Amino acid sequence: MHSSSKQSTTGTTGSAGRKDVEFTAPMENVSVPLGKDGVFTCKINQIVHADHLQLVWLRLDSQTILAFENRLVQNNPRISVSHGDRRDFSLHIKAVQPEDSGHYACQINTNPLSQMRAYLDVLVPPVISATETTEHATVREASNVTLKCAASGHPAPAITWSREDNMYITPRGEEKALTYNGTELSLERVGRADMATYLCMASNGVPPAVSQRISVKVEFPPMIWVEPKHVSAWIGGSATLKCETEAYPQAVHFWFREGVVLTNTEKYDIRSEPAPEPQSYRMKMQLTIKNIEAKDFGDYTCSASNSHGSVEGAAKLYEIEVPPEGRTTASSHRAKSTHRGSGKKRKHQKSQDSNTTKFEDNRAFYDKQQMDQDQSSPPLEEHVRGALRKKDSDNGGCAVLRMQTITTYSLPMALLLMHIF
Repeated sequence: MHSSSKQSTTGTTGSAGRKDVEFTAPMENVSVPLGKDGVFTCKINQIVHADHLQLVWLRLDSQTILAFENRLVQNNPRISVSHGDRRDFSLHIKAVQPEDSGHYACQINTNPLSQMRAYLDVLVPPVISATETTEHATVREASNVTLKCAASGHPAPAITWSREDNMYITPRGEEKALTYNGTELSLERVGRADMATYLCMASNGVPPAVSQRISVKVEFPPMIWVEPKHVSAWIGGSATLKCETEAYPQAVHFWFREGVVLTNTEKYDIRSEPAPEPQSYRMKMQLTIKNIEAKDFGDYTCSASNSHGSVEGAAKLYEIEVPPEGRTTASSHRAKSTHRGSGKKRKHQKSQDSNTTKFEDNRAFYDKQQMDQDQSSPPLEEHVRGALRKKDSDNGGCAVLRMQTITTYSLPMALLLMHIF
């Protein structure tokens, strides 16, 4: 219970032959939180009933008599009176409610009347209005959205906005900040980074402060990235292709091979994993191909579709020789690609100069010279090894290397390859 400024009106003159009656202390204004008890105390310098003095408690706003000294007039179980040595009188109001706010008076029947006044201020903690506060918002990317938060209470609550993930917010026309004050939060040209749960907090110094969670969803068509774009593996091994997508509403995801939808089998292990909130619009797709056969090499497609569009990404699985004993993982070319028109710098692989090396079958050798190779083509040695593997089936025991393949390299290297065969 809090006391504030004092208000009083005092009569000091009694009837003829009567001593002066005075209030010995002011009656103080009282501030009480909702549900707590409020007390007014009135002190006078005369014993009540002496010279037929009477003390009355009044509710001035309604001009209602509440009690004569210790006798209640109103049938209100929350109101009671008490006194000390018949010079101190108190009015008690239990579990105050907003309607109890107002002016109260302690009055003595002197002539003229003597009266002391004070105000009861009932403090009400904030309450957020469900009907006037935004529950959630779903908007298209690059559009505007306004979130509203309305709260009642006494004193009037202040509204503060923040993000549940403690990231910055950028209100329209304002600099980015962790918090924003106001009953409305306007966001301009929202993007997927604005997709989050926002908190509207209402406080007025009367505990407890309250908050409301407001979710903002931003819809946009799918985007897809493939990394790595090329994956190598050997017959009998396994390999994993990966795609990453962004879409909201969440997309439907598929893997395709030559136009046929792939499903989980003994051959294929398909998994999808969403990112945690608030970035659940991001999804990681993974296709693992087991017990690889020759027919498994080639192009694979990952796709994502939602109500705003669809997109596809391509990954290529190509063959390499079985690695030395003990190596069990496939190598991959780390090349990022995006299917939204943004170019990526190609990485170049360089082979180092070394001494001339012979294959175990003494049928071919090559000099490892430094050169740039296009990422989209397998390494040079894979062309050579692939040609050697075809010798029995394509040319009766003679290794064949297509001139088209040779011409993709520099002239000295092409001559070297011709020398090999």
